[in-house]
Amino acid sequence: MTTENMEKSINPIENISNVSFGKKEYNGSSKITIDFEAQLEKEIMKSLPTEALITSAKFEGTNIALYTRNPEFSLTELSLHLSALSKSLKKRFIIRTDPSIRLSEDDTRAEITKILPKEITVSVIFCDDATGEVVLEVNKPEAITSDIFLKISKNTGWITHTRRSPHIPSNSIKNIHSTLKSSSKERQIFYQRLGKRIFRPSLLPNNLLQHDDHQNTENNHQHELVMPDSAENVRSYNNSVPFNYRYNNLREVILYCLGGVKQVGRSCFVVVTPESKIMLDCGINPGENQSYNAYPRIDWFNFNLEELDAVVISHAHIDHQGFLPTLYKFGYNGPVYCTEPTLPLMALLQMDSIKLSKSNGAYLPYEIRDVNESIKHCIPIPYGKPTDISPDITITLNNAGHIMGSATVHINIAGTHNILYTGDYKYAKTQLLDSAISNYPRVETVITESTYGSSGDIMPDQYSVYGTFTESINQTLKQGGKVLIPVPAVGRAQEIMLVLDKEMREGRLIESPIFIEGMISEASAIHMSYAHYLGYDVRKSVFQGINPFQSSYFTAINGLSKRDEVFNDDSPSIIMATSGMLEGGPSVEYFKDISPKPQNKIIFVSYQINGTLGRRVLDGTISEASMVDKNGKMKVIPVRCSKQKIDGFSGHSDFNQILSFISRVKPKRVLVNHGEKSKSENIASSIYSKLKIRSSVPDNRDIIKLR
Repeated sequence: MTTENMEKSINPIENISNVSFGKKEYNGSSKITIDFEAQLEKEIMKSLPTEALITSAKFEGTNIALYTRNPEFSLTELSLHLSALSKSLKKRFIIRTDPSIRLSEDDTRAEITKILPKEITVSVIFCDDATGEVVLEVNKPEAITSDIFLKISKNTGWITHTRRSPHIPSNSIKNIHSTLKSSSKERQIFYQRLGKRIFRPSLLPNNLLQHDDHQNTENNHQHELVMPDSAENVRSYNNSVPFNYRYNNLREVILYCLGGVKQVGRSCFVVVTPESKIMLDCGINPGENQSYNAYPRIDWFNFNLEELDAVVISHAHIDHQGFLPTLYKFGYNGPVYCTEPTLPLMALLQMDSIKLSKSNGAYLPYEIRDVNESIKHCIPIPYGKPTDISPDITITLNNAGHIMGSATVHINIAGTHNILYTGDYKYAKTQLLDSAISNYPRVETVITESTYGSSGDIMPDQYSVYGTFTESINQTLKQGGKVLIPVPAVGRAQEIMLVLDKEMREGRLIESPIFIEGMISEASAIHMSYAHYLGYDVRKSVFQGINPFQSSYFTAINGLSKRDEVFNDDSPSIIMATSGMLEGGPSVEYFKDISPKPQNKIIFVSYQINGTLGRRVLDGTISEASMVDKNGKMKVIPVRCSKQKIDGFSGHSDFNQILSFISRVKPKRVLVNHGEKSKSENIASSIYSKLKIRSSVPDNRDIIKLR
């Protein structure tokens, strides 16, 4: 069967329920025994001071949870004991309060209100019964001292965390709170089950994991990984059933490429060790209509979803997480790890995808309940915190500089091999974010993006970018036209808002109305809630009480009647609307009005994936577009307006920045993904020729032995 024919014959959505991971033979119990947990609890309890009043020690999520009736002591003086114990046991601890000392939610709210200083305004108090933690949304989180935190815990029995109150309430965060509240008992069980899975004893007491004992003995391949082709790079294009591998070396690490190579979209990899399977990203390709090109090739990877130890999401953009709810729809019930702001941003974009699919009549392989399942199973972790996610894998998320909460994923595999999965990253400071972190003590393999991997993809300096941007807008405004700026709601929108406000305040940009529609306001509220994830300059402004996403120049458009007012007003204006690729959302509606008039302009400030309307308009390959009007009838929209792409606003690294990043990390090997074929190949070639580092570009459905 040819590759082309096989592609057409397999639909990953139709086959996903039948997917089988090639079951592991654990040579023993796959579940941790009660004796093991009880013995560990006994040893821990013996080593801790009695003043801590620890009532129990349990495996819980990524930590060992110590339940205390004396939170004041346990959160202060006990920390030194736990530090030594953590080093000894090579386990991480977290303090929980014993449920017996927790006040009711109403009493807790009343007590917190009494304790907080008058200058602190509380907008939300969320009590999470599953963890015994209370989250306070306040106007000045930095004003709550450690003494106040301790007093709240002592008086209420709840461990306190804070988050900044946004300028408008966030519906995404509200929905997350509601979902977590309704599933507290379910999540308690999940956290304990997950903890037992993470801290299980070795699944491989012998030195051999076999998928096929008889064949392995018969062939006597006891000292090598058996593969159909080379031991370095295996392609299974012409086999409808993937090869089942046999391991005997506990240090072997295999990478499965399920999407996102030689293309931009549907990023998805699976790292397999003899102990673990973890998935890195799980996106969709918004420019594709055919399911076998739009979704990760999970149908090809021969596994049960239950065997996945974890899914790690690098950031909230759809091409990196848009398929995640589908995993839960088809039986995955394990954890998803991401940074704290990525959870609400991810949920926002997933809910919007559902809304758009219903309004457009487009197929989407998941529903609202599947999004809620991913919320229940999400474990947000902060930057820089090493986190055990399986018996032999520890991950650390660090700032990637792409969008708020975006992360590079450092994967330490039992101290024997280190992978750095970059996701999307920007190795330069922007108006909104600091540069991606590149200081890693040890990395053997880097999996890098290459969106701007051509040698000519060199971004101009910010001063030049802002000047070009402002001049382009002014030119259209002087002609009496309107400027449409299609923007992704997350990341680019917030940066463009900062630039427009600054340029207009300082007199370089002609004063005119700036209309904002879509998810931009909601996404900006989430940015304010997690402002500590933003760049230094923006954080500084926020801490001084300045909201960078509010301006007298901005007018939020809510409702069709307000949009019609913009359409009917012939005066010059600037319109920011989602989505950034003209693939749904209000930007498409504005496109219908702006596109036929030559005096108008569309300015693209983000990457346009092949196949999207935005890419076709930008490339000039269409002179008209057939679209559905507000009456539900097909209408031909002429494309007569001017269009321009402003380089420099991208959240991706350019050619030089990618090379600089790789030279700073100093890996032994580089795998290139997330780029058009020519760009990925150019980056790989340049890394090898300029940096003398082994590099290559895999294909989708390649299997690569990393160690």
